[in-house]
Amino acid sequence: MDIKNLAVVITGGGSGMGAETARHMAKAGAKVALLDVNIANAEKVAAEIGGIAIACDVTDEASSKAALDAAAAKHGVARVLVNCAGIAPGARIVGKDGAHDLALFNKTIGVNLVGSFNMLRLAAHAMSNAEAL
Repeated sequence: MDIKNLAVVITGGGSGMGAETARHMAKAGAKVALLDVNIANAEKVAAEIGGIAIACDVTDEASSKAALDAAAAKHGVARVLVNCAGIAPGARIVGKDGAHDLALFNKTIGVNLVGSFNMLRLAAHAMSNAEAL
């Protein structure tokens, strides 16, 4: 697939797999938008690759819609979405202080599962309404 000049949105683009994916996509000629709750990290990677950084909480519908709209305003409707936003808190089921914190588990599921689905549904809707390439 030739992604040259295609608008690409990468969640979690400020670090780890998201940052490396952004570098790869930019090298292939894509117009890359990095979405991340850590905007400072996303801005550093965006500056490095010539992309844009947009603050986004993938678990929040309004934040996600606003981020996709901002990316589209700059690069056009995304034709590629890569979900790399994720958290992996190191915690045992049972530790010295007792049972694993359920709120931490819920936050992990919220970011890793619900956040990914949220971005998929919103990006797919925008793509389905976009003009054909």
